[in-house]
Amino acid sequence: MMAFASCGRNNSARHIPNLGDTPYQEDSVLVAYGYHPDRALVMLDSALLLGNINEYRAKFIRAKIYSKSLLKQRQDSAILICEQLLKHDSVINTLHEQENILDLLMITSRTKTDFEGYVKWATQKVEVCRLLGEDTEEWRTEAEIGMVMAHLGQPEEGMSKIDEAIRQLDAPGSIDRMDAFIIAVKRKITVLNDQGRHAEVIPLAQRILDRLDHYEQHSKDYAEDSYRLSWSDKPADRDRYIDFSRAQANGFLAGAYAMTGDAIHARECLARFDQSGYGHSFSARRMIIPTQMALGMYDEAMATCDEIVYRMGNDTVNDDYAVILRDRAIVARAKGRLAEAYNLMNRHANLAKVLSDSLHASEAHNYAARYHAKEQELKIQEAETASRIKSIIIGVIILLLIIAGVVSFYYRRQRQIISEKNRALVRMINGTPLVAPADETEGTEEPDEVSESEEPETNSALFDTINTAIHIEQLYANASLQRQDICTRFCITRHTLNSLLAQYAGSSSFPQYINNIRMEEALPLLRDNPSMTIAAIAAAVGFTPANFREQFKRQYGVTPQEYRQSL
Repeated sequence: MMAFASCGRNNSARHIPNLGDTPYQEDSVLVAYGYHPDRALVMLDSALLLGNINEYRAKFIRAKIYSKSLLKQRQDSAILICEQLLKHDSVINTLHEQENILDLLMITSRTKTDFEGYVKWATQKVEVCRLLGEDTEEWRTEAEIGMVMAHLGQPEEGMSKIDEAIRQLDAPGSIDRMDAFIIAVKRKITVLNDQGRHAEVIPLAQRILDRLDHYEQHSKDYAEDSYRLSWSDKPADRDRYIDFSRAQANGFLAGAYAMTGDAIHARECLARFDQSGYGHSFSARRMIIPTQMALGMYDEAMATCDEIVYRMGNDTVNDDYAVILRDRAIVARAKGRLAEAYNLMNRHANLAKVLSDSLHASEAHNYAARYHAKEQELKIQEAETASRIKSIIIGVIILLLIIAGVVSFYYRRQRQIISEKNRALVRMINGTPLVAPADETEGTEEPDEVSESEEPETNSALFDTINTAIHIEQLYANASLQRQDICTRFCITRHTLNSLLAQYAGSSSFPQYINNIRMEEALPLLRDNPSMTIAAIAAAVGFTPANFREQFKRQYGVTPQEYRQSL
């Protein structure tokens, strides 16, 4: 254990920290990865070493950090880690964990511009959402798939998916449903802009603004029980969300009006865009350059390009910088600076070639990584097959030895019986009483059955100890509680724990047993604490809000909110 001494000569003030009270916690890692990924990885390794995070969560967070990296190798590693996690026991049996990992796979595939992979993972997520009954998230994901399909050369099929998602989501009901509707509309706008159908963008962008206005005027009609968006505790988040969504809609309108020749409306929408909080962000400045160019606002467009380049720093080998070079060339040509335009176009062409070569190299690396992973998988399968064959051979040998031992014992016993009969016959002939020798009568007492009767009592006491600890120490409140955690604490095997649960709790699995306890603890909280939010109650008993709602309705036939209202 490390000890930290105070500065100076007085070494008497020495503090030995508790391993659980360090910056190497999951929350600290997740905060750090947003601004310093490499530092987050070091903190993650330390948290794993100190035991502040389990191996499964460590792998998930590592994949999350890698997914945000610009390095192709780390992106590939994120994909491989997530594919391994999908085979983990706790993930196979938990649909919500599958959904979280599929979300991460989708994000990484989008970052890699691996559209085929994105469609693959998104399609799996749709099926998981369907099983969970999460229709809002299902249609949100269908809209994402539709946009990618259009990009992959299937515009009609992709647009059909997006239109169906918009139709399914086009009804006020909850904040999450509103957000999903807005996302689906934005995906259709992206496809229309790619196809040059700018006039059709205007009514769609207006629908986003209308929905936001309706929400602000009737916010009480929108349920706030979503696991994605809930502003009960942070109203400022709602204001930022509305500013972001409204600014994007005005940006879409400004671009559409500019492309259709309506400069007056385009400038009005552009002014509203620039006045928003989101309008000053990096992504917003990238978004608005084509509109400025279309309106002939060349000086403003070049100023925006300068701002983006400044924010990029030394990272200029990317698609955004290539577009900026092309835009600068267009402006230079429009102002008659032909030599400058020629030079900029050459730089644009060279950078585009570098990016293309990099993309091909990334794809080759991806294929190599997958081939290596497949090769390793085949080697593991071969080793497992060899191990199984060896085990079978050993098993057959042991079985033969057992059979030989039984046969040998049988023949020895038969000879012993014949010998005893012969001795008894001799004693009878000699007139000797037929009494068994003392050494043969010893040990013939009835076997002690106390241990067999005591075993159920021991098992019952063990179960009571485990059950009491889970209730009294509120272990159920830990959302990441695993069966192995209980086995480790009480020094028992998974088989023993499963047997105890089946015999004394009537549960077929550990998750079912824990969920039953959580539901029992949630009822008095819902009944006796009306000021406590549904989300807070869910967290207090170890559920996510969505999982709590799903489990509660499955067990009691009503949602937590409906149960509370019935009181």
